[in-house]
Amino acid sequence: MISRYAGGERGARSAARAGSVLVAVDAFRASTTVALLVSRGVRVIPVSSIREAAAVRADLRIGERASEKVAGFDFGNSPTEISAAHLPAGGTAAMSTTNGTRIIEAGLGAAAIYTGAFVNAGCLASEIHTRFPDSEIVVVGCGWEGRRASEDESAAGALIHRLGLLGAELDPRARRMEESYLRRPFSNLWKNSAARRLLRLGHEDDIELCLRQDSIPAAPRLLGGKFTQHKDEPPEPA
Repeated sequence: MISRYAGGERGARSAARAGSVLVAVDAFRASTTVALLVSRGVRVIPVSSIREAAAVRADLRIGERASEKVAGFDFGNSPTEISAAHLPAGGTAAMSTTNGTRIIEAGLGAAAIYTGAFVNAGCLASEIHTRFPDSEIVVVGCGWEGRRASEDESAAGALIHRLGLLGAELDPRARRMEESYLRRPFSNLWKNSAARRLLRLGHEDDIELCLRQDSIPAAPRLLGGKFTQHKDEPPEPA
């Protein structure tokens, strides 16, 4: 197994063209929200536009633009709000966010698509190592409106570090993400632009939840257009 790092839509498209396994990382907050929903038995339909999210057949509608809830939807992209809610077991949620769902759409055609964050890095690394032991894994930091985001790069580094511990070879960019994750004080992520934006909007609890490493045992994989947990299927053939 070899692990690479890439950024944004361009990185996702490149991974899809290469037939790699793609992991989309949107730590604040889409990947965290998807992991939480999947761990609660909800399948998540990622769509890029609000119109699609409103039209698709689903039990719940989750959406945000500029970190604020879409009017008329059940939830914004707030994992703490969702964690406190009653969710329909086996239900579906249509979800559209500013960055994460757009990157997932760009990666369609990859060998497999997962979504990861700090909260499920260990579980996800184990899942990928088991199912794709001989594959190229491309970890894509989603960023914010086409710009780099330090929380996504750090969360990507967390996943890459765990893949490395399981024996993955790391390319130079992946190695830099791992080194930055291990070296950079975790408290710095409370001070970046994404955290400041969420704090202004009163989402301090979301930041705290998003930074809880290995706290959610979920490895959401896109199957049939929905992120789901599939523990009982056999590993992919080599």
